[in-house]
Amino acid sequence: MAVSVLRPVIEPGSRTIIIADLNGNDEAFTRLLAKIGYTKKDTLFILGNLVEEGPDSLRTLRHVMELANSNPVYTVLGNRDVICKELLRNDRNDELLRYVLSRKSGLIYDMCKNSDITLRPDTNMFFVKQSLRVLYEREIAFVCALPHIIETDSFLMAHAQIYPGKPENMNPTEVIRADAFLDKGFSFDKYVIVGHWPVMLYDRTQRDANPLFNHQRRIICMNGGISQKRDGQLNALIVRNGDLKNCEVVYEDSLPKGIVRNSQPSGEFSHTICSPDNVVIPLSVVNDFTYCKQDKTDRNFWIPTSFLTEKDGVRYSDDITDYQIAVTMGDMVSVIAATSRGYLIKKDGITGWYYGMMDMTGTSAG
Repeated sequence: MAVSVLRPVIEPGSRTIIIADLNGNDEAFTRLLAKIGYTKKDTLFILGNLVEEGPDSLRTLRHVMELANSNPVYTVLGNRDVICKELLRNDRNDELLRYVLSRKSGLIYDMCKNSDITLRPDTNMFFVKQSLRVLYEREIAFVCALPHIIETDSFLMAHAQIYPGKPENMNPTEVIRADAFLDKGFSFDKYVIVGHWPVMLYDRTQRDANPLFNHQRRIICMNGGISQKRDGQLNALIVRNGDLKNCEVVYEDSLPKGIVRNSQPSGEFSHTICSPDNVVIPLSVVNDFTYCKQDKTDRNFWIPTSFLTEKDGVRYSDDITDYQIAVTMGDMVSVIAATSRGYLIKKDGITGWYYGMMDMTGTSAG
């Protein structure tokens, strides 16, 4: 299979909007479009992974299809989107059934639920596939027609990575699946914009979910981890006249909002725990926290017990930081967790701990 490259024509003077991985979160997508004042005059690009991670894969896919039906909307194929192509295979039926049942979410799960198809461990997935091919012919065709790469006069866009040189020479799997693209040392003559790898994983000292710009190497990484991380967000760039150095960044996280009633300075030092270095050793428990040692670094952390999971006798922590974030009285922040020791919050895309009083606003608007 060859890499497909789409080269659309952008109307002069129109806004270019680039949105990172939607990850099946139609609520965040809808809120973000409203926040940026999206209209049919804008040219919208989406970095793939429309489905799977979040709660509304089918609804998200249909929302994108509806927009693309009448507006200049272009989407690249993501590694999660290829789940749709599994419906066209006649083999791997048992593997697919186990995958869907283990998650109880995602595109195929949503399709079955929407069509009153009940999945059980003994379900014949071959016959389910035949039904879904007919019921969701339009959705399957839309995903299968998505290009791997989009190129304009100002940038190249792919889900995970692009190599320097001619993009058509790449392997499709390399385009849609690659971790830590920015760490590979590539530089480009034209801006390359990717998603896939959550941007907060690049820095182990601070959790920053905002788009990551490297103007010297002409690379922009955008996946804010919506539906993937507790503190994830859906990022958008608003670009005018192809100027990526002066574009506007807007995000939506759909987390509850609160107003801080006390100011606090930032802490001097911080560290984060994140996958794949998230194996921890519990040492003691006090109220809703567990004192743990990070196996990889031997650092000790107080971690909300609700952030801990166990598999095969090994304890893992959700992504967490010990950073004390600077806030000013009256700041509105996103509230990730309320605990006996304080609030884990996000301000301007950065996650940290706040130890003062909080007024919850009762809204989840970002």
